[in-house]
Amino acid sequence: MAAVEFKKEGHIAWITINRPEAKNTLDAEAFVNLKEAWDQVREDDEIRVAILTAEGQEDFCCGGDLSGVIPLWMGTKQPETDIEQKLLADPQTVDKVMLKAEPVYKPIIAAINGRALGGGCEILQATDIRIAADTATFGLPEPKRGIVPGGGSMVRLVRQLPYAHAMKLLLTGEPINADTAQQIGLVSEVCPAADLQDRAKALAEQLAQNAPLALQAIKRTALESYTDDWNAAFEKETHESAMIMMSKDAREGTKAFKEKRQPEFTAA
Repeated sequence: MAAVEFKKEGHIAWITINRPEAKNTLDAEAFVNLKEAWDQVREDDEIRVAILTAEGQEDFCCGGDLSGVIPLWMGTKQPETDIEQKLLADPQTVDKVMLKAEPVYKPIIAAINGRALGGGCEILQATDIRIAADTATFGLPEPKRGIVPGGGSMVRLVRQLPYAHAMKLLLTGEPINADTAQQIGLVSEVCPAADLQDRAKALAEQLAQNAPLALQAIKRTALESYTDDWNAAFEKETHESAMIMMSKDAREGTKAFKEKRQPEFTAA
């Protein structure tokens, strides 16, 4: 079995971290698989929404494999397999996995089934809608190991959360439970663990019924204008709005509304 499984159901892509025996930590294969999975989501026009989740009931992802990839990056271990060589051949692999180097503008839902620690907590910050099992926990323990959460958290977290909440997570390294994560805005909603996959699928199906170009324009504008001043941000919004208004999907959406039927969007 692959360290990360990829499957497509209609317009929905499922990306599943599959190392439950290793707390779903990311080894060299998992990093390479995840990078390739994001490439597929980005390039496949049939995919409108992606769901990121993990196997098992205890762990979503507990970060990088400390005994594997961390020594590789620190130079204290030499690559022993083709997949380890492939990981090191692209110095931007981690940035691509964490969607720092190459964003995905299609909506991404995180279905968080258990502990999201270290890199596991970081990768969910690159997702758009986050559904957590009521048993999930979240944390960035890197400072306790003498390192920093450099997979995006030092930049993303203080922009996504109120400053004091973000800094407490970043500086203490202490985990929080699902309810607290929802209260501070780290996750969108919490549901019973048994309902997690169904809830994520239902939400993905809802998004997949919307116009795909519109969804991508909304996400692209939100990401790219986040640090702009008002004028520059509104300029981007106006540009994206104009492009979407000229699309066939926009005409189909308004026509379907008048005809009281479901629109048939084609991403055109």
